[in-house]
Amino acid sequence: MSTSARGSVRIADVAREAGVSRTTVSHALTGKGRVDPATRARVSAAAERLGYRPNVRAQRLRGGRSKTVAILSALPPSIVGENSEMGFLIDLAVPAARACLAHGYAMLLVPPGAPREHLDGLDIDGAIVLDPREDDPNWAALSARGITVVTIGEARGVVPDGVLERGLAGAETMIDHLVAEGARRIGVIVSEEQHALSALLPDAFAAWGWRRGDAEIVLARARASDGTDAGARVTAELLAREPGLDAVYAPLDAFAVGAMQAVTASGRRVPDDVRIATNYDGPRAAACSPQLTTLDLDLPEMGRIAVAMLVALLDDAPVPRRTAPAPRVIVRGSTRAGASSGPVVSLG
Repeated sequence: MSTSARGSVRIADVAREAGVSRTTVSHALTGKGRVDPATRARVSAAAERLGYRPNVRAQRLRGGRSKTVAILSALPPSIVGENSEMGFLIDLAVPAARACLAHGYAMLLVPPGAPREHLDGLDIDGAIVLDPREDDPNWAALSARGITVVTIGEARGVVPDGVLERGLAGAETMIDHLVAEGARRIGVIVSEEQHALSALLPDAFAAWGWRRGDAEIVLARARASDGTDAGARVTAELLAREPGLDAVYAPLDAFAVGAMQAVTASGRRVPDDVRIATNYDGPRAAACSPQLTTLDLDLPEMGRIAVAMLVALLDDAPVPRRTAPAPRVIVRGSTRAGASSGPVVSLG
């Protein structure tokens, strides 16, 4: 049969070729209903001979689903990546998209900062919201439409259908690494906006007594929307008022890059005078000199777990909570002299 003819093959043609009803063909090819193995094999063989391809759009209309989910974040473009920069949202979305395809879903990546009217126009069954902020506008817009939502991380005022718990997202692990490298006064820079981690860390530090091992912790805040500039400005302020500051931990990599700029401008050396670390192991971390010590967040596994949760919820199987993979430190030159691309280490 010619290629052009193959494109016009209908389910009725397959039914006639296999000698069964159209309903049987539908059940045999979709796995729904009861069809004996021999008939299913005969239908599949007929469909293959004729070059039949199911009409996906028609299937979705009959099922009342778009078979599409979205992934999005309330973090600003200056943090998750803009223009040609490949940020951590992309690194998470690609493995998540692969997992979606395995479950029969397509994934739509919503650019950061998308206006509300664009979200309202999305034809999706569910969504994954990364690092929600307090009373997250993305979650609110989706929830108002009855769309199933899984969040990666938690925030006050956000009650999703499922939560992939990140805890402190490796903050305790990274601070322990800095202490092990000799840091005794650590500046921690979090966003002014109340995203998941920036809201949780102050409470955790207070519970620790603002100490971790032999080190004191000093908290500072910067506007996430100001990106690298904010990290540089706040670090310069920390260096001016905290003469004993010997480490900066900025979970947002844009802040960490700004911190390195400020430390260098002050005449101090990294890591000999001030150690610097961040969370995301992305292009910004690699472009610094020395390269930034980061965390292996295992974003592929995080994406797969979030997708599995969302698909289960869409199939009415309650999966309220799961735990993200435990981050591990990737030691580089910004915290250990000579460690240009050190080993991944696990700290309890």
